[in-house]
Amino acid sequence: MTPFADTTAVVFDVDGTLLHASDPSGVKGAHPIPGAIAAVAHVRATGRRLLFFTNGTGRPPAEAAADLRALGFDLDDAEYMNPAVVAARHLERKHPDESVLVLGGPGVTGPLRDRGLEVVDAAAPRAAGVVLVGWDDTLSYASLRAACESVWAGAPLYATSTASVFSVNGGRAPGWSGAVVAGIRQTTGIRAVTLGKPSPIALREMCRVLGTTPSRTAVVGDDLDLEIAMARRLGSPTALVLTGISSQAEAAARPPDVVLPDVTAFPALLGA
Repeated sequence: MTPFADTTAVVFDVDGTLLHASDPSGVKGAHPIPGAIAAVAHVRATGRRLLFFTNGTGRPPAEAAADLRALGFDLDDAEYMNPAVVAARHLERKHPDESVLVLGGPGVTGPLRDRGLEVVDAAAPRAAGVVLVGWDDTLSYASLRAACESVWAGAPLYATSTASVFSVNGGRAPGWSGAVVAGIRQTTGIRAVTLGKPSPIALREMCRVLGTTPSRTAVVGDDLDLEIAMARRLGSPTALVLTGISSQAEAAARPPDVVLPDVTAFPALLGA
């Protein structure tokens, strides 16, 4: 029996696992990894719940889900999740009455506004009760200063991702929000709480959405430092695919439950 036999849900990473794109903020120049669309369909046919999770927050979740459908993947908007969605749900519980200064674009602010949180947009920055850093390549000194002043005044600092790189066509692209929060930490001395992968906060939020537990939720991805590390922390079965960031040699040092050449080999582990 494989460690995946008793799972009731599957979380798929996107970039490097299901597709390759040329831009970490979206699906520009994207093409599905051969066989990935059929593999997802086979997993869905087993009756398990599915979630597509990426650390990218460059586009609103509904637009990102539509992008995946345009490539041929079958999913509902509610089956797409990223750290901006995690942030909205987490901050709604933890800081429901605080304003949130967002260093990020519509892909970050949209989910917060959808849940009724007060958003201080980086375009008109001011001190706020919470600081959230996401994908935004138009960062200004005024917004950076407002973020630091908020943190100095006691605001918690959150980041959608602190990943140093993303998987894209041709290899790696530098992360954004991790670099920004590193600068804020250099200035304020405060470390950010990460809400995306590899944070356990992300997987716990995914399980809330899926109505399952980590031990019954399989995680499929290409990055040992992100989704595989996250899943191992909470005891989720893990499948590493070799179509993205991590290599077979790297996996030998800290092995997931299985290493697969690509995602097409995963359904067989479920009996699909």
